[in-house]
Amino acid sequence: MNEVLEKIRKPSIFILLLILNFRFLFTVVLGERQEILSVLTVVFFLLSFDYAAMRREYLYCLGLFVIISLAEFTPYKLNVLTPIILMQCVSTLNLKTYLKYNIIILGTTVFIMFLFVGTGRMMQSETFSLIRVRYDFGFGHPNIAAIYYWGLFTSLLLYCYLSRYRNFVWILLSVLMLLSIYLYTETVSRSFILTIITFCVVLFYYSLRMKLKPNYRIGYSRYILYILPLLFTALTIYLAQNVEEYPALNMLVSTRLTLYKQLLDSLVPIQYLLGTTAFDYIIIDSSYMHLLFEAGVFLFIYFIYLYFFAIRNIVKQQNIIIIAVVVSFLVYGLMESLLLFSVIIGNNLFWVLLYKYRYNKEELFDTDPKQLD
Repeated sequence: MNEVLEKIRKPSIFILLLILNFRFLFTVVLGERQEILSVLTVVFFLLSFDYAAMRREYLYCLGLFVIISLAEFTPYKLNVLTPIILMQCVSTLNLKTYLKYNIIILGTTVFIMFLFVGTGRMMQSETFSLIRVRYDFGFGHPNIAAIYYWGLFTSLLLYCYLSRYRNFVWILLSVLMLLSIYLYTETVSRSFILTIITFCVVLFYYSLRMKLKPNYRIGYSRYILYILPLLFTALTIYLAQNVEEYPALNMLVSTRLTLYKQLLDSLVPIQYLLGTTAFDYIIIDSSYMHLLFEAGVFLFIYFIYLYFFAIRNIVKQQNIIIIAVVVSFLVYGLMESLLLFSVIIGNNLFWVLLYKYRYNKEELFDTDPKQLD
């Protein structure tokens, strides 16, 4: 039985990612929930799950999540469950294979959407008393389109970086940056352009240090990398609690801080442990608010645990492009809930990287310092 499951795991993972992508297209883009896709998701989760490689802390985390979900269930808790299970599904899958699956599915979807929809319908909204003209490329909202393209861009970049095409990384990176600028001019997604800027700053900073200083090793800046999720979570909560003192910033982030404060004011102590159902009626575009309050503090602690050991191993390998990708995802999470928006399969790359660098670094990555040639 185990041999049969191992043989079907690889194709099952591809089908699972395809089903998640279809769920995104039907539910988010078309607004038509298809129950058959939910059933197929469960089936292929079971077929793809790597039962033999489960680790104790992962099993404890999964069991704790199930208990918490039963105590106070909300459909949004499934957003937490999806990346947790998907990490175990791809735990022993070669990262390049996983990236290839992402590129095939995301790239095909983008091509078809652009072919038939183009830049999509025009959306107008008032910001600073001005009318903004934005385009969504058929994905239903400009910010969602930008997130979808970001998953494709990072998958392409990492696949090139980890393959024999590594010498072309700078060329590919230049092309992707030009496409990103174009995408921003169409979608006017501030969270997207902030992510692009962060990625470039982190990548060029470490690249420049490695060029200027022989045998450069990441020094004190690693301590900042270690605490970034905690820092971003604390910053989000602080700004939300003191939103009256930052009206301009609140307007800049489309009054997100007001909604965050509304969520915080609605919480009772037990919800810090079990999560809250407030996400059913309050739209929260912050990955950190979702991570902390959607499933409770225990799951947030597991996320911090997973992140800390993963980023420590990434730093040990001096893998600057992986650092840039991870940090950019974290920054994107400040203004979007993409870290738990798992039906956009490109977002799951963040969790897969954390899991693999936490547990499989010696098997899947060489330990020589990685820098861009």
